[in-house]
Amino acid sequence: MMKKIKRKQSGKKATKFRRICIVLFLYCIICGLAVTICLANATRTDDKINIDDLLPRKEKQHPQPQPQPNINPPRIIKLIKPGKHINIPPPEERIGPNGEKGFVHDPKFLVKDPRQFRIVEDEKDILCAPPGNGTEGQKGPPDLAKIRNHIETSQEKKNVTLFCAIYTYSARVNHTIAISETWGNKCDGMLYASDHSNIETGHVHIPSNSRAKFGYRGMIQRTRAILAYIYDNFLDDYDYFHLSGDDIFMMVENMKEFLASDTVREWEEVQDQYLFAGFWMNWGNMEDGSFYLGGGSGYTLSKKSLKAYVEGPLQTCDTRKEGSEEDVAFTDCARNLTNKFIDTSDSSGAYRYHQLSVSSHLNWHVRKSLEDMERLNVILPLMDIEDKSEYTSNSSVVFHKHTYAHELRRMELLLYKNLTDECKG
Repeated sequence: MMKKIKRKQSGKKATKFRRICIVLFLYCIICGLAVTICLANATRTDDKINIDDLLPRKEKQHPQPQPQPNINPPRIIKLIKPGKHINIPPPEERIGPNGEKGFVHDPKFLVKDPRQFRIVEDEKDILCAPPGNGTEGQKGPPDLAKIRNHIETSQEKKNVTLFCAIYTYSARVNHTIAISETWGNKCDGMLYASDHSNIETGHVHIPSNSRAKFGYRGMIQRTRAILAYIYDNFLDDYDYFHLSGDDIFMMVENMKEFLASDTVREWEEVQDQYLFAGFWMNWGNMEDGSFYLGGGSGYTLSKKSLKAYVEGPLQTCDTRKEGSEEDVAFTDCARNLTNKFIDTSDSSGAYRYHQLSVSSHLNWHVRKSLEDMERLNVILPLMDIEDKSEYTSNSSVVFHKHTYAHELRRMELLLYKNLTDECKG
């Protein structure tokens, strides 16, 4: 009897134990499920449970990374290192204002410290003359008025950066001061390539290997040295580069408008085309069919063109040639890259780059050059160029041949200032 009772009690304990085990097992399952749900909720951004999170995991498909905007574009790979240009002095021959070798100037010196326009007392009578009685002549004011109107009203884009390079020398400091007080302030970068360095005036010593040193007969070699200096130090930093002498007046707003135009952009997109822009000349003793970029108004290069020119023709084309005709030499060497050159006239056929000042830019030799090129089908058919106002584009970019510094200030007054207000007192 006692044995039966013990077996019965033992069976009850076993049953109770099994029940406890089952309860604990179910409790563990419930806890595990709860933990899984909590983890799933912790990684979600909404309140819904995704049933997939509770199922065995599949191989997760990670989203593809989205391309980020290129805030800092990669630096251009240059093929020529400083000091390795053919027949160009090494960098250490550039002497800074304190005698330092290998001097590189700050091209933004005018952006950081703009020079104020001023009317010099001994120039006041010339500068403050009524329109038509100043250095612009009687035929100048209509051209300047329509250019001014275009500058003030144009809504065209100008979203490019421009580096302005001027070849000059110490005796021409009055001209470079006038440039700094007028149009030079609007360039994104400025260089006064000179025979000495001066922090106050912005002049930078850039020597060449010319036997004529900084004389007029040394212009071909000086131009080569300037292009190499710009390539070595500033190629990455600007979209376009304009090189000219110190006697030009540039309408920088119009220059940027032209360079930002679809015409220039589409030209640049063609692989074997390069932007060498300016006024195309054919006159004097040149052979039939020849033409060149007139150096008077200067020539404008894109970053792509400057790189290709310095890495190609600058190293191989007439590297030891001497002379003053730097524009002819430059164009002849550019032909080693391309025989296609952009037409810089506007949509009506009027011209943007001018070889002379507004008072005389359609004189006999410019007219002859245009007629020669039309006859040779070098450029588009010309309008009747007897009327200077039709020849001059509203969006003109450069006038050249300002013999005196006050001519640049006079242009500033007529294009941008109120003559009456500026000349009071």
